[in-house]
Amino acid sequence: MTSITRIKENHLMSQVVRYDHFIETAGQVCADTSLDIQGQTHQVLAQIDQLLSQVGASKQDLTRVQIWLADIDDFAEMNVAYEAWLANCPKPVRACVGSDLVSGGYLIEVQAFAYIK
Repeated sequence: MTSITRIKENHLMSQVVRYDHFIETAGQVCADTSLDIQGQTHQVLAQIDQLLSQVGASKQDLTRVQIWLADIDDFAEMNVAYEAWLANCPKPVRACVGSDLVSGGYLIEVQAFAYIK
């Protein structure tokens, strides 16, 4: 029987779900839209670290990361923060695309997937 744990669940969604050994986060956006792309990226990745820890995982357990950028020209600057975040960690597969994000000044949205034993 599959065990499902939902964290920070509201009337629309959960922020992170663990089912058996698999973990998925919701798309994460920053809390402070006044930040530039690197600042928003750092903030979002820190949120992912926190969500993973709530289900017994870490970025060491990542299997896939999906990134949406409001402006694909921010790709290189986003990568500076992303690369620093994953320094000395095994690298997950990744996709990054340009996309219209929900209004409000969001420059990046990130969803993470992980596997733990």
